[in-house]
Amino acid sequence: MGRIKLNTEYEFRCGLVTLFWDEGEKEECGYEIQLELRKTNGQYEGLGGWSFGYEDWSQEIWKKWGEYIEKRLKEIDGCQQSLDAFIDELGDVDCCYKLYNEDYQKDDFIEHLKDIEIILQLVN
Repeated sequence: MGRIKLNTEYEFRCGLVTLFWDEGEKEECGYEIQLELRKTNGQYEGLGGWSFGYEDWSQEIWKKWGEYIEKRLKEIDGCQQSLDAFIDELGDVDCCYKLYNEDYQKDDFIEHLKDIEIILQLVN
């Protein structure tokens, strides 16, 4: 993550969940959404990350995806069981903007914008 535009925090029994909105840069994966947990013991755990590049459409889908996650976290309202189910649901959504440069071409495990259609269905 590069340029954090906004972050919002939500408190749960397991710790503090933070939603990061990263505006990104061209040398990175562009617009990104990251979800992170700071456990009650102080350790950090990544809960999810999605990137959308820096195309003409990237900022709009980034905004909608962040708003979708934020809305769902507010609806959960501190319920640990609901959070666990939501994190499992988000874990099934894989969206990474694969940079076409030397470093990222080596990463065969990255599939360019794999689940972008699922994200579009969820946010619309």
